[in-house]
Amino acid sequence: MPRKSTGEYKGPPTWLDPTKELSLSQSPTFKKHEFIAQGMRALITYGLKPRLAAEVMANACLEASWGRNCYWYNAGGWKITKAYADAYKRQNNTSPYWWKARGNTDSGDADWCFYRAFRSLEEFLIAWCEHFVPKPTETNLPYPGYREAGRKFWAGDERWFGDLILVGYKGGPSKRRMLGIRMLGMDEANHPSVRDHIYMAREVLEIWAQNLLRVDPDGAWGPKSRAAARKFQAERNLAVTGELDSATLSALAAV
Repeated sequence: MPRKSTGEYKGPPTWLDPTKELSLSQSPTFKKHEFIAQGMRALITYGLKPRLAAEVMANACLEASWGRNCYWYNAGGWKITKAYADAYKRQNNTSPYWWKARGNTDSGDADWCFYRAFRSLEEFLIAWCEHFVPKPTETNLPYPGYREAGRKFWAGDERWFGDLILVGYKGGPSKRRMLGIRMLGMDEANHPSVRDHIYMAREVLEIWAQNLLRVDPDGAWGPKSRAAARKFQAERNLAVTGELDSATLSALAAV
């Protein structure tokens, strides 16, 4: 578990409206398999293939404890900034809603961090993709530092997550570790955040498939899951392997 700060709370930054703070106790949350099912459906509808959608959801699952801590649909620990708050106020003639939580000491956070609130999980996931992994065709990006991560992401290059870390997505200490790994030409899976990301993306994909195959969504791809997958594959004239190959994933996405 990450170490949390113990610093005293002294109120929000002056650019946040104190009356727009949302209580964590009133936030909707998700069960693990429901969080994955809803998020994967939103991302596939947005245009992502299942494996790439699972990578986005892996990040969301890690940040939001598999949906349990998805406060106000912010499934990415996306902090609110003055630039965003000012732009929101100009566009909507009112200040944005926000919520707060203690910072993670190991990530170099401040004692208290302030986060964006969203109206739905779908809104968050699409906004996250547009901001952190923008499509290569997008121009005039407000945060051009994410352009390379976006280029790799949409090309299916697994190094996109490492690029995100290098822009500072996981904080200063994580960025420095990734710089060292790349400088030495090491496998990026040596980075703890990348290693966790790979593991969780695999589990997300399995739970999503289990949901659709009507198998207990426990994330363990065992005999029951393989039997259900073989039945699904046989019914659709696919190679009967019991595994989540590309053709099977595409067929599941169409269910």
